[in-house]
Amino acid sequence: MVLRSPFIGAYCEPGVTLALVPFAVDLPTSLALASDALRVRLAPGEEHAELWPPIDSSIRSARATGGLLRSEGEAHGVVVWEPAGPLGVAIRLLYLSPPRASVESYREALDLTERAAGPIAFAPGPLGGLSAEEESTMMTERGFAPYGRLEMGFPATATPAPLPTPPTGEVRPVQPDDEPQLARLHESAYRYHLDRYLSIEDIDPARDSDHQLRDYFGARWGLPLSPGSMVVVLGGRVVAAALAVRRTSKVLIIDVMAEPALQGKGLGRAALAGALRALRDRGETAIVLNVTEANERAVRLYTSLGFVRTMGPSQEWYNARRMRVEIPPAVAGHSVGVGSDSAGR
Repeated sequence: MVLRSPFIGAYCEPGVTLALVPFAVDLPTSLALASDALRVRLAPGEEHAELWPPIDSSIRSARATGGLLRSEGEAHGVVVWEPAGPLGVAIRLLYLSPPRASVESYREALDLTERAAGPIAFAPGPLGGLSAEEESTMMTERGFAPYGRLEMGFPATATPAPLPTPPTGEVRPVQPDDEPQLARLHESAYRYHLDRYLSIEDIDPARDSDHQLRDYFGARWGLPLSPGSMVVVLGGRVVAAALAVRRTSKVLIIDVMAEPALQGKGLGRAALAGALRALRDRGETAIVLNVTEANERAVRLYTSLGFVRTMGPSQEWYNARRMRVEIPPAVAGHSVGVGSDSAGR
């Protein structure tokens, strides 16, 4: 990793007791601390052995962005972040080992990261060595609010629910020429929801939704499946959708969305039930989606259709000063309507 001027500036500022240095300065220690950082933040159901290889590879090959946190020449922790997006950087690993792990040291580590990388949009939890109360107080003071994510799976033995057909409407597979209408549906369904920010490409909601649907049809998240992705059409308009893609060993449902004005009428249920039935007809047995932890309406919908929790919840923080999120109350995590859940990018 190339040593850049923001790192040097961080070293030289008076009063700074932590320094951020490239992983390559001490690769074995970098790998050991990154491994410890991953163990601290594993969500229920996650396995270190499954998640570690890409992290290990990215640090060894100098593709990872971040560095060692050192004081007086000794490594005390590690930080790894993703390249900056429209709202700032997403920190994926942040860890300080005992006895260095303290509120003040984590504050310094976050300040160093912002000097080196820019504003922080997302940060991980839990922060090793801090109590839940210490972490919550520190992150709240910095303008962050908590959220978590769950993975839910549709068991291989589960039978899809009967397909409800909306009055005067139809449920059908997604077609390529649905892209413009799906983009406008995405724009309306995700506006001001935290889920939109998890994969944001553009600050402007309309342009961002265009990006998201272009990425879906362009197979950025995996090969789009149709049949397997379904829309609900009323009066010639696409008003709900469930979009599925092929991953290496499973099918991932990446979006379940409905027009906000029509939520509560079973349109999201119809789209998802249709997708499940089409996926089973294709012979798919491993089907998963992700949902924000406190989205109780969505969790109830997925549970009623046969999904069970397979992983999580994770513990995460989002920058509430940089994101306009109207739902839910910050203390409870993220909660959105059934029709506007972004399921797993």
